[in-house]
Amino acid sequence: MELSLEIANALKEKYQVVKHGADATICIGGDGTILYSHYKGRIEGTVLGIGGGKSYICQIKNTDWKTRLIPLIESGNTISIMTLKCRLGQKTINALNDFLVHASHYRVAEIEVSDGDERTAFEGDGIIISTPLGSAAYAYSAGGQKLAPTERKLSLVPICPYKRAFAPKILADDAKISVKVGSDCAFIVDGIYVRKLRKGEVVEAEKGNDLTFFAGVGMHDS
Repeated sequence: MELSLEIANALKEKYQVVKHGADATICIGGDGTILYSHYKGRIEGTVLGIGGGKSYICQIKNTDWKTRLIPLIESGNTISIMTLKCRLGQKTINALNDFLVHASHYRVAEIEVSDGDERTAFEGDGIIISTPLGSAAYAYSAGGQKLAPTERKLSLVPICPYKRAFAPKILADDAKISVKVGSDCAFIVDGIYVRKLRKGEVVEAEKGNDLTFFAGVGMHDS
């Protein structure tokens, strides 16, 4: 909160801080702040993140914002980042990093996944559907390929598939992915628990609308 007040004071000579209808949203706190704000639908306009030394998405660190914030805004340079959307029942949910279906109660999950070209059933701890930005997060730790944040691809990564029956896949950005669970699982969006999936439920995922970021350091040189 203290940092947000400092930033607002630094911007007020040239810019107006508003509650709604913003041209840009500054997320202060780290990568999780951007992910949570996107999940909650609180981002308007172009995104600028201010985080700590471990931030991957944020363009600016909390130690150098005084010299970099206004030049980055005034440069006008932006990039487009792919997001994901999914249909779960009658609800549409958006993700910036990934959707995760994970086994519950310390048991393996029964999962059937289709990507439009191939349908596969396997048992394992779960599956990750990831954007290129999210490919450097959980998907990478689970054995997936790390993609450049601006690539136009989707990543499908199983979590500990039994006997390695299903391998990580890179899909075209127009792929339609369907995941059906054969046992109760947890459904998680960008690290946020949403709800339990019941046996037989289906999660349908595809690319969502792009999110615009100010082009700076952070994820772009990692």
